[in-house]
Amino acid sequence: MLTHVLTPTPNDLDLVVRAAWLYYEDGLTQAQVAKRLFVSRQTVGRLLEAARQQGIVRIELDSQYLAAMQLATRLKDASGLSDVIVVPTAEGRLSRERTNERVAAALAAYARRHLHPGAVVGVSWGDSVARALVELSEESLDGVQFVACAGELSGIDDVLTRSPGVLRRLRTVPAPLLVSSAEMAQALAAESAVREVLDLARSAVVTLTGMGSATPGGSAVLAGVTTDAEVAEFAARGAVGDMLGEWYDADGRVVETSWSERRIGLGLDELRGMGNVVGVAGGVEKVAAIRGAIRGGLIKALVTDEPTAHALLSGS
Repeated sequence: MLTHVLTPTPNDLDLVVRAAWLYYEDGLTQAQVAKRLFVSRQTVGRLLEAARQQGIVRIELDSQYLAAMQLATRLKDASGLSDVIVVPTAEGRLSRERTNERVAAALAAYARRHLHPGAVVGVSWGDSVARALVELSEESLDGVQFVACAGELSGIDDVLTRSPGVLRRLRTVPAPLLVSSAEMAQALAAESAVREVLDLARSAVVTLTGMGSATPGGSAVLAGVTTDAEVAEFAARGAVGDMLGEWYDADGRVVETSWSERRIGLGLDELRGMGNVVGVAGGVEKVAAIRGAIRGGLIKALVTDEPTAHALLSGS
């Protein structure tokens, strides 16, 4: 009986592929697949899950259907955003993790609209953006170039190694997000290699960015970039969220912090002037950050989950 294996044996892999083909291509039920393969229905469920884990099967969403959900339409009308995607919330023991996966899958579906030969896609480092890039199929990447909008964060390396197609097409800033001093930041910003990447990011047809919250255990803390104490200091100055390593207040205005002069990347004022910036964030703890980004015109489109969308609409 096959369990959740990351490296199935050749015999297991053959069974996984056959089960996936019968279920997804031939349209058989799990019970019918079980009968054809002489296994139990429970084993078929595990085979299909293994097919997804191994990338044998990729389930792709049409983001236009998600955008048509009534909740998304209400939030789009209330916020003035050009587009809003709202994903259903997962239930059960792994609900938060499952919901994060769904939000990332929806972002990937949205980004797929803009993928064509010659397209430049800007990316900011964050878990949801990295997961979304992993969701993109090799076929959709032909002639596409991905470019970082800010310095590197090592925390996403493990995620992106699962997407060699994206890695081959990715231009990163040859510098970390935060450096030791303002002088170092100025010197690196003057380097032609850094300027070339950021100039390319400015030309992106779509830019994908996460939004961190100025709360304990927020995205920047989890990424190891900062501490809860430092975030509390930023919040005391009025910060509600961060994008590209720059903090902003409830109206989307930049908040000067100890990061401001040590950061490598596009600024929020630049981002505000770009045409198609898609923000992704799930979880009601990020409502203030999302609302600030919307009010400040930092994002043009939003991908989020149901509880967060309800909270944004309720004003809570």
